[in-house]
Amino acid sequence: MEYFPNQIDTNIFYRLASSREEFPRIVNPRTAEDELLRIQADAITNHTRIYRVMLARARSRGSNTLLTDEHRKDFDEYISYLPEFEKLICEDIPCRYILTNNYEAMCLKVDNGKVIIVSEVLRYFLYFMNLGTISFDEKIPQGVRNSAIMIAIRTLLLSESLDFDLDPRGIVPDSINDQIERLVSWQMKFIIGHEYAHHILDHDAEDTLYACSSMRFCDGDDPGEWTGYLRRHTQEFDADSYSISAVEENRVRDNLFVGGTSFLLALYVFETVAAVIDPSFLEINSHPSTVTRYRKLVALAPAETNSIMKEADSVTRMYDDIADSLIAHFRRHPQAFTQYGSIYLDEWRGPILRDRIDY
Repeated sequence: MEYFPNQIDTNIFYRLASSREEFPRIVNPRTAEDELLRIQADAITNHTRIYRVMLARARSRGSNTLLTDEHRKDFDEYISYLPEFEKLICEDIPCRYILTNNYEAMCLKVDNGKVIIVSEVLRYFLYFMNLGTISFDEKIPQGVRNSAIMIAIRTLLLSESLDFDLDPRGIVPDSINDQIERLVSWQMKFIIGHEYAHHILDHDAEDTLYACSSMRFCDGDDPGEWTGYLRRHTQEFDADSYSISAVEENRVRDNLFVGGTSFLLALYVFETVAAVIDPSFLEINSHPSTVTRYRKLVALAPAETNSIMKEADSVTRMYDDIADSLIAHFRRHPQAFTQYGSIYLDEWRGPILRDRIDY
């Protein structure tokens, strides 16, 4: 047999990322759950910094695998809010968060069925966007807010290094951090609910399958390819609505409503800025206008609490102002948005850590 010294067996990397029990499932996947593990293994082994983050997590837990889901409870908690029939439908589809160099939440068609993937990048984006835009009981310095918004935008642009576990961008007071984490949890559960809603409402028909390649999904010249579902805009609106209306408890619906509207406003800012930085972004965005999604969601609020509908214009103007400020900053300093690296929370920055020395 001829030996090619430049040809590397990918199984070597799979062994580094997985446990002894997981390795054969990744190499020869026989179920959708196995394929989901392989997708995560590929995300880890194809990106050095993500590998380092997941290795640090495994070491901190004393685990023999990097294929873990730090935020699995978001899926479990959302499913627990649903009626029994909808629970059964959702429990049938494998799902997990994956730290991967993209920012999508999506249902993918795989050889053995379907899987739902939610990128951890969305959590980072929302954490810093909330820090930069939401009012809290304690005062947040304006420099910290400005830096947080920049970190959020750069995170979805994939120019911010995805090593927040290793190199925290600052020290956020516990009381503020706890409030942000609670809001992020509801925002992510709305996103998860949106994906489950597509599944429950049977939006994943075979005739809507499409293969997509996008440079948003990787660093290199090869963007890779995945198979997803091309849905009508009405189906996206329906999924937004059903992610909340499917839940039985009023308190939970209210929290999902706050999570959903605040997520859409944050995404609206990013998409407005991203369309200026790279106009091709509009061509590859398959969802309807985010501000339209926001308004339609607000319109669904109960009549007795729908005073927020009257405030929708002023709220969107506030987020327009944030986007306009970011666009003006981009025109003056484009590299601040596109140059790969890390930025920090101004006066809340903690100790300066050196890459590959301190972490």
